[in-house]
Amino acid sequence: MSENNATALPFAPGFSCDLSYSGIFENLKYLLQCAYMVPPAILYARILYVIWVKNRKIYIQHQFFVIYSMDSLMGLFLLLLDIFIIRFFIYTPQFCESGSKFFLSHPILMDIYYPFFNYLHCCQPLIQIFLTLNRMSSVVWPVDHNKIWRKNLSFIIIFILITPFLFIWNTVISPKILISYFGGFSINYQKLVPWAGMTLFLMILRSIAAGITVVSTVITFWKMSKMRNRLKKSEKTLCFACAGTSICFLIPAIFAAFKTWNSFWAKHWMSDVLQPFAWDVLNVGSPFIMIFVSGQLRSHVFDFSIFRNPSVVTVHTATVIMNTSSH
Repeated sequence: MSENNATALPFAPGFSCDLSYSGIFENLKYLLQCAYMVPPAILYARILYVIWVKNRKIYIQHQFFVIYSMDSLMGLFLLLLDIFIIRFFIYTPQFCESGSKFFLSHPILMDIYYPFFNYLHCCQPLIQIFLTLNRMSSVVWPVDHNKIWRKNLSFIIIFILITPFLFIWNTVISPKILISYFGGFSINYQKLVPWAGMTLFLMILRSIAAGITVVSTVITFWKMSKMRNRLKKSEKTLCFACAGTSICFLIPAIFAAFKTWNSFWAKHWMSDVLQPFAWDVLNVGSPFIMIFVSGQLRSHVFDFSIFRNPSVVTVHTATVIMNTSSH
C-alpha cells in the first residue's frame, strides 16, 4: 500500500506477523470487500469479451471502445490483484506466517508483482487522458474525428503501454520488502533512489490527467450545448459515460494529491486505511457507470442470445452502434 512507512516497519529478516488481530474479524473485512469487488471484476471480463470477441468487428472500429477496453483490462487486473493477493494476505492473519515465508523464499514473485501493480496504476491516468480527449474531439471536430483517431490509435496505445516505465523504474531496481499490515502483510519496496517515490510520481501523473480531464470535459459539454439536437443525441451517451468515469478518476487523484502535500495526513494511519478505498471508487465504479449510461453496451454485455441466433444479434448490434456513434 503506502510507501511512506516502508522503512519504519519490520521487514526480512526481522519481519514478524502481528498476532493481536482477530482472525475471524479480519476475514469478515476481507469478505465484505470481496463482495463489492467481485461483481465489477466479472463485469470487466464481460465487457472485454463483448468488445474483443463477441462484437469485435463492430467495436474495434470505434477508437473510444478500443481505449476503454484498455481501461477495463487495467481495472480487471487491479481487482484480481486486490482479491487474490493484496487484501487476501492483509486480512487473513491465519496465512501471515506461511505466506510471508513463501514470498521471502521466492523474491522473484515480489520483483514482478510490485512493479506490475504500480505499472497498472500509472496506465490508468494515461488512459483517462485519451478517453476524455477522444470525447472532446468528437464534438469539436465531428467531421475529422474518426480520421484523426484512426490514424493515431497505434501510437496512442504504444504511448500508454510504454510511458509508465518512466515512473516505475525505481520500483524495478529497488529491493522489495514485506511490511506488517493489520493482521497480515503487504509487499512494498525500500527505495534505492530516495527522491523517486511512487507516491510523488503518481501524484504528478494523476494531477496532469485530472487537469486535462476537467478542461476536456468542460469543453465537451460547452460545445455540446451549442450543437444541433441531432448531433447531441449521437454523442451524449458516450460523453456522459466518460464524464461519469472521470468523476471516479478524480476522487483517488484528489486523495493522492492531498496525501502528498499534507504531511500530517500522509503520516496518519487512517491515510493508509482509506487509500485503497479511494482506488476502489475508480476500479469498482467505472464499469457500472459505463454499463448504466451506455444502453448499447449494456444490451451486448447482458445479451446471451448470440449463442442462439448470432445473425440477428449482429444486425441489431450494427444498427445500435451506428445510431449512437455515427457523426
